[in-house]
Amino acid sequence: MVALVDVHCHLDSDVFHDRFDDILAAARQAGVRKLITASIHPNQWEAVRTLAQRHEEVVFAQGIHPWYCADDALPELPRLETAARGAVAIGEIGLDTKKAPFPMERQISVFVAQLHTAQQCNLPVIMHCRGAFNEMLQLFKQHGPPPGGILHNFSGSPELADQFMAHGLAFSLGGVLTWRNSAKRNRLLRHIYPDHLLLETDAPDIPPVEARGRPNTPANILYNLRAAAELLGEPAEAVAAATTRNAQRIFGFTL
Repeated sequence: MVALVDVHCHLDSDVFHDRFDDILAAARQAGVRKLITASIHPNQWEAVRTLAQRHEEVVFAQGIHPWYCADDALPELPRLETAARGAVAIGEIGLDTKKAPFPMERQISVFVAQLHTAQQCNLPVIMHCRGAFNEMLQLFKQHGPPPGGILHNFSGSPELADQFMAHGLAFSLGGVLTWRNSAKRNRLLRHIYPDHLLLETDAPDIPPVEARGRPNTPANILYNLRAAAELLGEPAEAVAAATTRNAQRIFGFTL
């Protein structure tokens, strides 16, 4: 059985609350050896830490998502460095011009503060970015890049990926791979493989086509792996090995 890493999911979701042990057992059976559960608001920081403490396979990331940088989250920003003790990353953080309910000025302020925390803690980042790639790259020029990390569910072009790779970043892709309907995404996949591709589920969100209509789970990473292997024309075992190796390098854990 191949060893897999789900580099981006949300295991503290209420969707999983009543069946968490079954969800985790199914992930183990699918070959998942590590899962990074990312917080999106300070009220989740303790919950994701507790999950990691209770389950050997689970590690955690701490951050404030651009959709959730509400008034109650802002006073908690100075506490992020303490909350990130024991974390493998700062995240989920980012910028979003497509869906976030908060103005870009606020998003940038929150993102930069968290970028500085990542730099101070020497932690990689897990980033969400929609419609704001140029703004994010400009902030890297102004404030310095993060100490590595990933853009999750990346939707940019190979040319855009090159600009982020120049800052030492990589990319995770999940359920979108299983739609197999985007020539741009297929070009990106070939461009970033093998050294800059990681696998994610974003569970309970963005299920693969094989699980449409149901909450996504980490075990579904197998569908994402198979789709990536098919699109790359590579054995699934080779894609699994490359993505797991990249996850270990970026986030600094062993399996």
